[in-house]
Amino acid sequence: MHATAVPVDGSPSRRPLGSLITEQVRVLLEDRPVRLAAIGAMLVVASLFSLVPMPVEGIDAGWIFIVPVAVSAIAAGLKEGIGAAFAASALCALYATAKTGEIDPALMSSVLMARFILYGLTAAFLGSFAEAHQQVQSSLRQLATLDPLTKVNNVARFYDELGILEAIGGRFAVVVVDLDELKALNDRYGHQAGSAAIQVVANCLGRVVRGSDCVARYGGDEFVMILKDADRPGAQIVANRIREELAGETNPFAVDMPLRVSIGIALHGEDGNSSEELLAAADAAMYEDKRSRKVAVR
Repeated sequence: MHATAVPVDGSPSRRPLGSLITEQVRVLLEDRPVRLAAIGAMLVVASLFSLVPMPVEGIDAGWIFIVPVAVSAIAAGLKEGIGAAFAASALCALYATAKTGEIDPALMSSVLMARFILYGLTAAFLGSFAEAHQQVQSSLRQLATLDPLTKVNNVARFYDELGILEAIGGRFAVVVVDLDELKALNDRYGHQAGSAAIQVVANCLGRVVRGSDCVARYGGDEFVMILKDADRPGAQIVANRIREELAGETNPFAVDMPLRVSIGIALHGEDGNSSEELLAAADAAMYEDKRSRKVAVR
């Protein structure tokens, strides 16, 4: 792999600003505490509008609660949308009673019921639509971002993840993994054996990383990984685990050929800041690892 040859379509430095913003908003909304805090803030704002006298008589300020209910249903689905609908209905009932100056259980119940029908139907419709849409989009994203042979991420997904981390900053490591002696394996046992070896390595990489990390096939016999919140000792531990896992694996089409990899590590902020710099540093470290182990064997 030549790390300086960054694909134009996948390079994070060339991604539209709108795409980066949308991706970051999506990541924030997937964080449930952040999402609930945002919905709560919108309910508070809607409540303030309900307490302010309308300039035109007859306008129902309760319609403003449709906004947090709709956002909740679209962002989180049916369950949270219904929860926001109930909270909005309860607030409307509370404010309706407060305007009379006395506690009126009958009024509160009627307002609560009427509002919940309106807000609940809104949440049910939008939440169901959003969940169906998200399932379709998730399936399409999975098809578009997975490598067909190994079922790990493809290089486009890798650059997407790297672009997000570059934009928000933070500590992470980029790791390049190269399968050794693939040409010799193909020449001796055929390409089926080579494909099986690549799949074994991909499965191994998927086992040793956390769910928040990213494993992608860069092409051919090369893989790249993003280890989030990782320092150099932590990344080296992952590299050691990869070799330990592979030591216990065999290629079903070439049981006499051990599976070995060369690994290079680059840390964001230490070895580079851009994707090009990080991949170049990790690539150089990988080739140095390959050369040093060949010398050791001799």
